Amino acid sequence: MRIAAVYEPMHQRVSLYITHEDKGEAFIAQPLTMSKKTKRFGYSEPCVVFEDKCELQSLMDDLWSMGLRPSARADEYKAQLGSMRDHLNDMRTIVFKKREDLKGMKDG
Repeated sequence: MRIAAVYEPMHQRVSLYITHEDKGEAFIAQPLTMSKKTKRFGYSEPCVVFEDKCELQSLMDDLWSMGLRPSARADEYKAQLGSMRDHLNDMRTIVFKKREDLKGMKDG
């Protein structure tokens, strides 16, 4: 089974597509319908079951490419990006300072 996300900029929405191949036949999921629960915390069957977490990798990749990140770890990602940016700035400073030093040695 494969699940894919497609961003539709014209409508400003994300559409999900679920496909499955079995014994050479291709299947595509139809639009989901919502039904009212009879009890507030009643039991219900899942609308989709994936047998392997790897089947969801393409969905994760699609959503990531749209700029979506797990909200629980958003601060951690921002901190990592900040650290990486600081490191790159430090490397630039070192490289350009070395160039200036070498240039000064040639001139002198």
